[in-house]
Amino acid sequence: MIAAPPPRTSLAAIITAARAGSLGFATAMFEAGGWGTREDDPAARATQARLLKETALRARGAKRNAALVAAADAFAAAAALNPQPWLWIEEAVMRRLAGDGETAERLAHGVLAALAAGRDWAETPYFIAAVQAQAHLVCHEVEAARAALAMACAADPDGWADRAATLRQMALVLAAMAADAAWLDAFRPPRSLNFAGHLGVSAAAGDALRGTVGDWLAAEGIGFGFGALAAGADIVVAEALLARGAELHVVLPIGVEAFIAQSVAPFDHAWLPRFRACLEAAQSVRCLTALRGAYEPLATRLAADVAMGAAVLNARMLASGAAQLLITDGAAGRFGAGLSTAYLGERWRDAGPQHCIAVPRDAPVVASGARSAPEGRPDRRLAAMLWIGFAGLDDLDEDGFSTALDAVIAPFRAACAALPVQPELTLPVGNARMVAFADPDAAWAYACGLLALPPLAAPGLNVPLRICGHYALAHWLEAPAALVGRGIAELGMIASAALPGVLTASETLAAALCVNQADRISPELVGEVEDIRLFAISPAAD
Repeated sequence: MIAAPPPRTSLAAIITAARAGSLGFATAMFEAGGWGTREDDPAARATQARLLKETALRARGAKRNAALVAAADAFAAAAALNPQPWLWIEEAVMRRLAGDGETAERLAHGVLAALAAGRDWAETPYFIAAVQAQAHLVCHEVEAARAALAMACAADPDGWADRAATLRQMALVLAAMAADAAWLDAFRPPRSLNFAGHLGVSAAAGDALRGTVGDWLAAEGIGFGFGALAAGADIVVAEALLARGAELHVVLPIGVEAFIAQSVAPFDHAWLPRFRACLEAAQSVRCLTALRGAYEPLATRLAADVAMGAAVLNARMLASGAAQLLITDGAAGRFGAGLSTAYLGERWRDAGPQHCIAVPRDAPVVASGARSAPEGRPDRRLAAMLWIGFAGLDDLDEDGFSTALDAVIAPFRAACAALPVQPELTLPVGNARMVAFADPDAAWAYACGLLALPPLAAPGLNVPLRICGHYALAHWLEAPAALVGRGIAELGMIASAALPGVLTASETLAAALCVNQADRISPELVGEVEDIRLFAISPAAD
């Protein structure tokens, strides 16, 4: 019998897996790489401490305190080998969370004294001030913590990811002390925006609208925008975002030139140069399909799902908030006559605040609700797809495969069949299976059911379950059943990087899930494969 091949064991890969929630896998990599025996290796000891910290923060009940103490001890051991402020403050925070306030405060005072001594720690000004803020907070010195945090933010005003990590840690400390955390909100990164509007805005009306949009963006503290770039309202909002120094992230349903031909060039000629200027200034541009020719409403819906979810996902990653701005045509109903705008508005639901600005159509355009769908492709549908397999299964000899069939595969098939949510399509893919759903939320419910199953194993058999997912246009064929398209090939690429214990999802699926599942999932960026950004998604902690 052949066990699964050993995974990569770099410390960076171990930390990435741990942060993603794949703690068992991360620990296995740590041990497989021999890091656990390197007692005198400061990097190995620091990584072990971070593993224990992640374990402790996910623990509940009586196990949590013991896990926090174990993490604190590990940080102390790492600091003994390599005295560093970040190791000291991590130990202090873990002790505070474990309820040992006296030790935590003694350690925090030591951190502050060491930083005040003037030694060059080869760290950034942000890092030094952020450590000071945490140390003051551990000592209940809220005003001093506030001042130090302000210094950190001033030292790196655009370091959103680092700031988000600091805020999360300080929120944990405040919660442990049963103290008010509302004051942290003043330091949060700017909010993320999903925006959309209708095509029937003339260039002249758009110029008048831009001031209204700019005032709203400023009042809401928007710093990131996610949406398309069609003629009319989209471009007006994009220009207002760029004018206030916000990041613009463009999400197009089709390629740039095809999008221009469909949604920019047929309208007021003034929009095309403005489109190109926005595209050039954008922080990122994503084209979700390679479709050309006739308008495909499914591609528009896919882009809407991804743009909405990307705004929420960005807000989650930065410990901030998300909002939606829709420019409606003022027709009957909250979202007017455009079906695309109505879809965005209804699907946003509880993802965050929503604001609508009514601007009557004053340019000739056919509302999306009146457009005819293209003929000839009834098999094309949106698909939320999951690849489900067992790592190492392909490497088993015949005896090992027989054991796996009885101990793992057969009970796993029975457990899948008993789940309350069932896929619309199930297909074999070698020794794995692929399932498809029309609704991303249903795909997540199914994945959650799989992740909650007890581990299936047998003596000498190591074949951990791995699940990955993608959301894309696909052709659903019948007689015999099949699912084909570029998205299926991309799912295969993602499968090569799937982590155990989590759903490894493309950014497209992760974003779509964030629209209505933001409070129920915990997404973590873990890397990319073939230019597809990957997120590890696990159920959010209670």
